[in-house]
Amino acid sequence: MTVQQQPQAFLKSNPGQEPVLVEGLFRADPGRVFRAFTEPDEVRCWFVPKSGGLVSAEIDLQVGGRWCFVIEKTAEKQIHFEGEYLAIEAPNRLEFSWRHVQEYADGTREATDTSRVSVTFTEVGKATEVKLRHEAIKTEDARRGVGGGWNGCFGRLADLVVPRNG
Repeated sequence: MTVQQQPQAFLKSNPGQEPVLVEGLFRADPGRVFRAFTEPDEVRCWFVPKSGGLVSAEIDLQVGGRWCFVIEKTAEKQIHFEGEYLAIEAPNRLEFSWRHVQEYADGTREATDTSRVSVTFTEVGKATEVKLRHEAIKTEDARRGVGGGWNGCFGRLADLVVPRNG
């Protein structure tokens, strides 16, 4: 079996390990990267690890405020991530709860147990080091999925926040 290192560029924890640790150095100031995490128009551009974007992003950026990122919406069901903001220290720190939810047209709802995401934004010269810790994910398979998802999202985030003029 061949081990591929490239897809693991931002994922620092072993796949499936608790907690999921993702880190990246982005060529932008902390305020710019923080905005990418907290403004709906920005989040829609990078939050999905594959091509395309979110169907919608709603953010109530205050402690206790809710967020909801819809990744798929059809007549039969909606798939989204949701949670509440637990700590906000712009532009240096963000913490929020996290659930993966499927809602069906008949009103039934399936949601994962709540996990927790902590993100720090630290200025390093002319760049920002982002450290993300996603913890309390119940199963190894879910941790693998979350780790792969964050890894892909960080790649798209890097493309979004790099200054246009070099």
